[in-house]
Amino acid sequence: MSANRAADSRREPADASEGPNGLDDPDDRVVAVPCEGDDVLALFALETGDPLGEVPVGSHPVHAVSYRGRTFVATMGERAVTAVAPDGEVTRIETGVLGPSHFAAANGALFVSCSAGDALAVVDPESLTLTGRIAVGAEPHEVAASPDGDRLFSGSRRDGVVDIVGVAARERLGAIDVGDDARVQGVALSPDGTRGYAVDQRGPRVVAFDPSVTPESTAHSSGITGSAEVGADPYDLVVTDERAFVPGRGDGVVHEFDRDLTRRAVHHGFDRPVDLFRIDGDWWVLDAETPRIRSLAGDAVETPAPGLVGTPVDLADGRRRLVVSHYDDDRVSLVDLGDGVVWTAETPAYPFGSVVV
Repeated sequence: MSANRAADSRREPADASEGPNGLDDPDDRVVAVPCEGDDVLALFALETGDPLGEVPVGSHPVHAVSYRGRTFVATMGERAVTAVAPDGEVTRIETGVLGPSHFAAANGALFVSCSAGDALAVVDPESLTLTGRIAVGAEPHEVAASPDGDRLFSGSRRDGVVDIVGVAARERLGAIDVGDDARVQGVALSPDGTRGYAVDQRGPRVVAFDPSVTPESTAHSSGITGSAEVGADPYDLVVTDERAFVPGRGDGVVHEFDRDLTRRAVHHGFDRPVDLFRIDGDWWVLDAETPRIRSLAGDAVETPAPGLVGTPVDLADGRRRLVVSHYDDDRVSLVDLGDGVVWTAETPAYPFGSVVV
């Protein structure tokens, strides 16, 4: 799913004037959808859902980010990242290692986790070149950037650690040990950068850590400030100033915690919850097995098919809508949680997520 999971800014960072929600006229914006099964970026008009074409981007595209006027696509089946310009020009940026999957932006550079290469690749978004690789724990997954851009926090699914990376030095400073046999999936920082969280899928649990810890360059630091059990098969989390939410995909619950991981509530009534979004003051849950989006308060909006990934879109009039990728049904929808589905369009195989540019 998505990189830094801080609510309302938890998608991959982008320039204020060029990012997913940065344009004033929604009629001109485009929904770009990486389609993992057909190796293309499919394009649709945001306002109408009309298809605008497909751009070949490489094997198994899974995540995309809009940054510095281009759309960057992580292609897990290759040793490369693809950059797509507004005019459709495609540039391949070799990473040298296999499995690019998640992006984070910090201090003008793009960092992409390469899950099969045990590294973060560093990409210059202006020259479209690889400027370095940083060795991290085995099978890195999501990456979170500190608000000041000085540090990155990368979760390792095989080593059970959160690696701490110095952005300026382009090196691994150390790691926070999440525990024996841990499988770190989602990683997030609070919006103010004072708290860090990581999901241990195997636990299943969520841990809190101190992002300001200063480990020695090769030593593991405890860094852990709290831990709590969550629902079975957790994958990701959403963090706000005062709350942390962790969906348990395996048993259909969403755990809600205070900032110190004191449990506030366990929300039931879902089949396979995968993500949460704050829209019009309510928290809405995307369900990967049920064709609906349901709020924690119990309201529901029917969708054409279950959704795997959602992308919030802020309109010029202040409304917020949700682009939903129906991964198993080869469709994408724009959903207004007050009025229902605005449009649905067919996509190439396995639309994984989306970015609005």
